[in-house]
Amino acid sequence: MTVVDARFAKPLDENLIWQVATNHEAIITIEEGAIGGFGSHVNFFLNEKNLLDNNLKFRSMILPDKFIDHNKPEEMYKDAGLDARSIELKVLETLNSKVLIKKTN
Repeated sequence: MTVVDARFAKPLDENLIWQVATNHEAIITIEEGAIGGFGSHVNFFLNEKNLLDNNLKFRSMILPDKFIDHNKPEEMYKDAGLDARSIELKVLETLNSKVLIKKTN
């Protein structure tokens, strides 16, 4: 497992994403943003470079499209599904996923 601190979404560090994609079974992005953020940029890059064609698993964890009541940060992360337990479950779910979609001609 490798943890990459992608502090800056733009410009996307394509060399780093390529290296991680070719040396790992899965990539999971986690961000305090919504659809269209860092995970979307990574997904676009992986698709454009055909890196998802060789069984690389990609998942993105983002803030849900719902109002989150003000609370202690740990409670807000839990409600958003971005707490440590939710991340752990996403990692296990991703690594254990056996879903394969066959291409039809």
